[in-house]
Amino acid sequence: MLDKLPFELLSHIHTYLDTAQAVAHLSVTCRRLHTFSAKEGWKIFLRTRFPSLSTPSQPNDYKEVAHGLTTLSRNWDRKGFVARYLEPAGSITSLPTWEQVPRWQHKDGQTIGYQPCIDSYEEWTSGDWSSRKQVLTWCAGTELLVRVKKTGRDTQGFYDTASPNDRNFYFDQYKHLTSWFRYGIPGGMEGRDDITSLEVIRPYQKAPGADHVESVVFATANGVLQRLNIGLDGGRTSSVQSYTTDGIMIHCTSLSPSTSPILATDSGVSGIALYPMHQENQTESLSAFSQIDLLPEVVTLKGFSIWGLNFLSENKLGVGVGPSTESFRIFEVSSAGLVKEPIRSYQFDRPEDSHRLDSLPRGPIEVSTYSIIPLPPSSQGGRDSGEVFLTGDTSGTIRLHDLRSPSSSECSYWDTANDSAIYSLQTQGRERIIAGTGRHTTVMVYDLRVSGGRSYYNIEVPPTTQRHHKARNPRATRPKMEKKSDAHYNWNVFLNPRGVNQFRAQNSRRSHNRYERDSPVYTLSLPSPSSPTLFAGVEDAVIQLDFTAILDVHPDPFFASTLERTQRGEINVKKSWNPRGDVMNFGMYDKTDQTAFGMNLWVQAGVGHYQGTAPGLDDRWRDPSQVDPTPQRSNRSDRSDTTRDTRRGE
Repeated sequence: MLDKLPFELLSHIHTYLDTAQAVAHLSVTCRRLHTFSAKEGWKIFLRTRFPSLSTPSQPNDYKEVAHGLTTLSRNWDRKGFVARYLEPAGSITSLPTWEQVPRWQHKDGQTIGYQPCIDSYEEWTSGDWSSRKQVLTWCAGTELLVRVKKTGRDTQGFYDTASPNDRNFYFDQYKHLTSWFRYGIPGGMEGRDDITSLEVIRPYQKAPGADHVESVVFATANGVLQRLNIGLDGGRTSSVQSYTTDGIMIHCTSLSPSTSPILATDSGVSGIALYPMHQENQTESLSAFSQIDLLPEVVTLKGFSIWGLNFLSENKLGVGVGPSTESFRIFEVSSAGLVKEPIRSYQFDRPEDSHRLDSLPRGPIEVSTYSIIPLPPSSQGGRDSGEVFLTGDTSGTIRLHDLRSPSSSECSYWDTANDSAIYSLQTQGRERIIAGTGRHTTVMVYDLRVSGGRSYYNIEVPPTTQRHHKARNPRATRPKMEKKSDAHYNWNVFLNPRGVNQFRAQNSRRSHNRYERDSPVYTLSLPSPSSPTLFAGVEDAVIQLDFTAILDVHPDPFFASTLERTQRGEINVKKSWNPRGDVMNFGMYDKTDQTAFGMNLWVQAGVGHYQGTAPGLDDRWRDPSQVDPTPQRSNRSDRSDTTRDTRRGE
């Protein structure tokens, strides 16, 4: 009967298939359905189950895309990741001389450690899911570091034919082709001339003829604003474009998402300046074409400053200030520049049911807004870019805003056990909020339930009426929020390694203890909504978290090349996922109710030591009492290092 149905009804049926396994089973019923699933069925599944993660720019092999996205979703739900400190290694090129650096060494001179800024993006370079080019840039004091990684089938071919020395030099732990570039500010002094903010120009924003040029805009504490251009193909070239700042320190920058981007920076205590990115005359220093001051000249507020900038859309700029009872404002960017009067200013009230604030009076609170990030437009609601966005402030609250609503916020997220300031925000499409806090090196993950957001679940949600995020205005929020519980999907991870990280101690001149103390999570970066890698910037270090399950015999195709097998065909887990012994073990907790003590504590066991006891979590997670915190040596004869290659269901 199914083989006789018209395509319109088959399409409608596919919208009700909630798992990849269901689509696969339907596709093998007959040849006609197999052809339909290959051409349209998997595409419909991606559009309905991953509306904010699947985009037209992704490869045309929709079945492979479904494999990647379902695996990625499961790894996030199960909290399955492998974390490492990130430092340049292997192929390192110093700019502008283009000399090879035998080994990267961070400069001494920082009193408390540098505060890294991170930006990244990735794009597909071929028709398969794993073929990507990923560009990561971050600052280490006065140095700008750029990593260009290429993955996919062609890269795997290069690895297979390379010598052992070339494999160790040009490839990372996942056998991905990796090149590092470093640029030091001429005459820069550590702790005085540090880079304070940076932005990477996306591929669609590059000037004509600059497809193979990577451009990074950065600002420093001593008022330097420059754009570094690195030519990667067709000759080794680099250039620097300067911008006039009058020596004023710049704390934050933001690049507009338009094809002809504009750079916004803070200027002084309360000023904002706009700079052009693409100009025909690139030899002279470029000046700002628009400047405004948020405060009258005769008014000064103690401690008042601009703390965050981010373009919500091409013509809307979000500005976080404070301390103030109006700590967030939105300004219009017209063809003539910034309009001085804000489109809208926001006053934030105390959460009505936050137990930590019950003894304080209600009404507007004086806070500083540190982080601002827009949500991508929904593929189902027809919303304009920049209408829905998130803010994080010093009260430890994340707020969801909608410009079309009269309410100051539609929904609030907070943790009853951690009320530290929200230093950084990152979203994974419209599915998750990832927040970096000001204390305890903590990253919070919240399930984001908004229209056109998450529609695919790997783990059955436990029935409970408790929620970890509360609506500030229930009547305004009810049409947009699902009633399904999300307690199982909210969790916090401590980015402090448990025990001594031997790799870090052996490969750094500094004591490993510096990397294991509490720090704010200053920045977060996700190269794309469908990327399995999250970067977190903490004091004096950058951490890379790769969301993958080490016991998955059919992992995300992005990581498939990393698998190493024994002569018997079994997967060697340690050799595959921790060949250099640098994987860190973290701790985390998820909340079971709203009380401060209603939480589950878990810790990761080392790679190769996995007897998971946490239901619904990755195999490395265990109860703290069941894990020895001291590092364990690798035992080649240990059968736990291998896993049999058996088929699994979706």
